[in-house]
Amino acid sequence: MTAPVIQALIFDPPLVSPAAPGLYSATLWTEASGPSRFLSDGVKIRPWNYGGSDAFGVWGDEPWCAVPDSGSESLKTGVRPDMDPDPFAPITVWAYDECDLTAASQAEVNARVQQILRLEEQTAVETAVGGQLILDAPAPVARTSLATAVAYLEGELAKTNTVGVIHASAAWASVDPDQIRNVSGAMRTTLGHRWVFGGGYVDTLGDVLVATSPLFGWRDAVQVRSTMTEQENTYAAIAERSVVVGYESLIAAVQIT
Repeated sequence: MTAPVIQALIFDPPLVSPAAPGLYSATLWTEASGPSRFLSDGVKIRPWNYGGSDAFGVWGDEPWCAVPDSGSESLKTGVRPDMDPDPFAPITVWAYDECDLTAASQAEVNARVQQILRLEEQTAVETAVGGQLILDAPAPVARTSLATAVAYLEGELAKTNTVGVIHASAAWASVDPDQIRNVSGAMRTTLGHRWVFGGGYVDTLGDVLVATSPLFGWRDAVQVRSTMTEQENTYAAIAERSVVVGYESLIAAVQIT
């Protein structure tokens, strides 16, 4: 007599949410409800809050009733920043799954592609943004610890008189807890700048920390597109959307040696 075959119990774990400390929670998003105009040539973020140091001065020792000499720092003139910057390019992220043509499988495939996209999207966008940060940043200065690196970036941000964002590999999050303060669920430095510890920054930024102005993002709704191949009994689906993340100014970069 053949012994009965007892099949393994199938368990579907509950769907988890993306980690909060990453890039997305620190970005001010514009959700595209109509045509996604940002998909054509990306987004140009014009500098209204940064670049003014070359168009500002303090009246010095010049006589009040005289005209400063040519070349004097007291001459009230300046340089307008570039108001036509390079655009931040859009990033299209997608996820794929397939199974058979049964109704249960189709519903499972549709759910899976959306969950794959939900978990993989932020890290992929962080990887792209991390590469852009490295391209935009000046040569990073060297510091020997996380504390001295943060001190340098806070000093450079303080010169702008604004609150910014410090981008760092998630591997740095637990190195020196004194540098991180939880303020209403957001991780911040002593002076209130937002930390972004990205999983996508682990390989792109590594030992480099980059300070930028606040982050702006544009994204359209997730689209699920499917197809069937009856000859192969296959139902396939793709979930995708396009994203742009940018900043008004890159402030400074530091490398921990």
